[in-house]
Amino acid sequence: MSHARANALVLQSGGPTAVINQTLAGILTTARLHPKSIRTVYGAFHGLHGLLYENLLDLSALPEHVLAGLAHTPGAALGSARLKPKHEDLDRLFEVFREHNIRYVFYIGGNDSAEAAQLIRSEANERKHDLRILHVPKTIDNDLMETDHSPGYGSVARVAAHVLLGDDLDNRSFYNGIKINICMGRHAGWIAAASALARRCVENEDPENCGPHLIYMPERKFSEEQFLNDIQNTYDRLGRATVVVAEGIADQLRGSRFAGAKDEFGNAQLSGSGKLGDFLAQSVEKHILVKNNLGKLRVRSDTWGYLQRSLPGMVSPVDSEEAFMVGSAAVSEMLAGATDKTIVLKRISEAPYACSTELVDLEKVAQRTKLVPSHMINSAGNGVTNSFFEYVLPLVGELPKAYSLGAVSKVDKKLCEYIRV
Repeated sequence: MSHARANALVLQSGGPTAVINQTLAGILTTARLHPKSIRTVYGAFHGLHGLLYENLLDLSALPEHVLAGLAHTPGAALGSARLKPKHEDLDRLFEVFREHNIRYVFYIGGNDSAEAAQLIRSEANERKHDLRILHVPKTIDNDLMETDHSPGYGSVARVAAHVLLGDDLDNRSFYNGIKINICMGRHAGWIAAASALARRCVENEDPENCGPHLIYMPERKFSEEQFLNDIQNTYDRLGRATVVVAEGIADQLRGSRFAGAKDEFGNAQLSGSGKLGDFLAQSVEKHILVKNNLGKLRVRSDTWGYLQRSLPGMVSPVDSEEAFMVGSAAVSEMLAGATDKTIVLKRISEAPYACSTELVDLEKVAQRTKLVPSHMINSAGNGVTNSFFEYVLPLVGELPKAYSLGAVSKVDKKLCEYIRV
């Protein structure tokens, strides 16, 4: 292939993250170092939709201070989309590539985006079109194969730790509180697992008393009966319980009653995750037995929804750095001749923590899902092991510290038992 000074195109696809624009910045910053190879970098406004409708943005002249600011801004600055190239779209795509002399394509996204990149590349081979394409990883779900972790995950794991720390401190403020949190995770429970970090944030307290006390992930078969037994046991021990449930377990409850329509990649829109929280809360209210004189059971559920994935001020420094790194590496690898690949992160050191980038064939990532491995899930299927903490702690940055009263002495009672009526 001859790639003497052509134009490049960047697409952002799928759900935004807190660091997706760092990857964009990595691509643009590195592309500017190669003016003899890359003339102009275009951005597709709203991903594949923008490419089909020729809504392209000239990013080459973006001022440095704006680029630096965008890099630290969550959400997809170029706009995103969840479109899968249809057969009838392909002529249009390659018309746009030809008219704008686009020979380098950087597809930022998750495994669906890897599939889209693979489809475009396969069509380029059929047409003998001079095109290089690389998939650049991004997903809060952390479910991309071949990579140690995905840019975007460290930040959402940090959010999960903060949210659960605050939520459990709130829950322990009252008697008889059962709190259920529904987080993202269609097939994999990486975000739910990260909520366990909150248990390590409370000083002067036995971690067994700290929430989340129970975590349920799609990797384990969900049993409503066992769920209720787990909560009853936790409540009997502590007088309360804080619970985290990945939305994907909805698929195991009465078929697809909680699932909405499917997107173009065949993924169910789990728009019913709020209903999932209500369903589980109602089940708890109906079945959990109160065994003290402290009043009525207090059951609440929250669904985090989109709030968890793009919070300013919650970005993990490591996540931010690595998101830039994969974008920069994509440009360097492409100019060295790479195509039909994805950039992956490989952990090369634990102490001190360090990662490098490598290339992997797209077919090893597209339409595949990396699950939380068995050795990171406890034997009861309702929590994580120390192996998970060893994996995730380097990715999230410094976590907050909270304190409990601890084992302070109780004053001896001098009166007879009081019964409130």
